[in-house]
Amino acid sequence: MSGFGFRRDIANSRLIVEVAGTGVIQATTTAVTIPAAVTSGLTIVAGGLAVTAGGLTITAGGLTLVEGRFTELLTVVDDNSQNMTLAAADIVAGINVHTSATGPGTVTVDTAANIIAGVPLTANGQCIVSYYINDGDQTVTFAVAAGTTIADTGNTVLINESAVLLWRRVSGSAVVLYIVSS
Repeated sequence: MSGFGFRRDIANSRLIVEVAGTGVIQATTTAVTIPAAVTSGLTIVAGGLAVTAGGLTITAGGLTLVEGRFTELLTVVDDNSQNMTLAAADIVAGINVHTSATGPGTVTVDTAANIIAGVPLTANGQCIVSYYINDGDQTVTFAVAAGTTIADTGNTVLINESAVLLWRRVSGSAVVLYIVSS
């Protein structure tokens, strides 16, 4: 075929869109695939792209935002105690408000295994950012659990201060926490 057309591959239950004799899109009941032979990727000119289930994974090439801003849907988790555990689910929620009271407190981070599985962090070097707010009247110190380390050991978050928490997987069993506080 030298132009544009459709080909039904009944044996493999798929429809193939061809341009200049090359299959550029393959559709089945479970996936739409752009084959490796198409080296220029996918361009969406108008209308945008909406992923309603399953997420979006980019395995090579990165992501470039040309215009606008990235937005996130974050959930607030509120803990009103002297000490707290920052679990993987809290990291995924995104915003952790800790009303520290009754004396200096400790925030113990979850284990690396739980963070890697619960976020999930599927590759070395992969990161997630969460936010910690100490709206209490006590200084709080971060502490580690199995497989986690803090890049700035002993880092504290002062009374009515906050911190950006950058979690980075460094191996299949280790996570480093970078605490960027005000």
